[in-house]
Amino acid sequence: MTQRSDALKAMRGQKPEHIPFIGRMDLWYNYNRAKGTLPAQFRNAHLWDIQRALGIGVFAFGAWIPKYFKVTYPGVEIAVHETRTERVVTYDTPYGRLRTRHVLSEELIDADVTGMQIEHMFKDARDYDALLYLLENSQVSPNYGDYEKLQKAVGDDGISLPFTGYVPMHDVGHTYMGYETFYYELHDHPAQVERVHQALLAQQWKAIELAAGCPAIAIEVGGNYDEQMTPPKIFDQYFAPFYREVARKFKQMGKILVVHGDGNMKKLLTSLRDADVDVVEALTPAPMTSIDVRATRRLWGDKVTMWGGIASIVLTPTYSDAEFQAYIEDLFAAVAPGDRFVLGFGDNVPTDGLWHRIEWLARYYHDHSAYPLRA
Repeated sequence: MTQRSDALKAMRGQKPEHIPFIGRMDLWYNYNRAKGTLPAQFRNAHLWDIQRALGIGVFAFGAWIPKYFKVTYPGVEIAVHETRTERVVTYDTPYGRLRTRHVLSEELIDADVTGMQIEHMFKDARDYDALLYLLENSQVSPNYGDYEKLQKAVGDDGISLPFTGYVPMHDVGHTYMGYETFYYELHDHPAQVERVHQALLAQQWKAIELAAGCPAIAIEVGGNYDEQMTPPKIFDQYFAPFYREVARKFKQMGKILVVHGDGNMKKLLTSLRDADVDVVEALTPAPMTSIDVRATRRLWGDKVTMWGGIASIVLTPTYSDAEFQAYIEDLFAAVAPGDRFVLGFGDNVPTDGLWHRIEWLARYYHDHSAYPLRA
């Protein structure tokens, strides 16, 4: 069996030969590569070579890989201006200009991460016409070739997980308005917000339909939830119905519905289960959030696959080696016998993750990953 085949079994609720281990390490890798501080034997290695050497599954992660579809905006002139620490994009429509701005600190440049969005397209009600023109006239078309090349490069050594985008109403707040403006607009101008929502819903459904021709079996739809910014009332009203429809469609296609779940979302765990999602990926438990692995395993039962479980902070000097090892041992006991579980990081190995702990984790995993795990 391979990491890929075991992971797909775990996602489908089948029994794997070994507990799969597929985790993101790109944050740690990019930072240490830029600083020249990768382990000596891997000084010139690609991240996937390091993961293969350790026996950790390769993870080509959603938002950072080629999409199997592309979105274009006819009738809109788009201009990008980039510096080392800033990225500004303008969208000129027949109804006015929209602009976004992302900034990145010098400290994070070497980690090869995206900047923080400090300016959203939508500023106030005067922007509705331009935003609606942009979204309602967008076109979605297949881009299978680029994605297929990536999947072949990963092969059986891991999972390439394409990302369709955020759930449409989440996209309104997260991407286009910012949360504060979004909640004010949802109260003050609900009809206009709903029209934006419907435009994004139409766009997203085109991407969902194109999933039928995508070679990926597991596909990620939405995520990055926090129970304060996306409380259960909002999730259940706007997100859960969409997930249920996608789940129904994916089952017809033979696809697996994955959600990126790296936030503090203890209050959303029941909603995610009841929304018929198959997998919650990058699940990040205590001490980084209030999520308890044992309680979550009991709550989800045989309905949802837990992918994650390692709170990445335990890989850093914040905790001792003894505390780290005890944490991993307890995690394996908590998820035993290992049904519907994929070991992974929540959601990445941090820049100051300690190499000797990564090595220890890989050894421990290989010595203890045979299914069923011992409680």
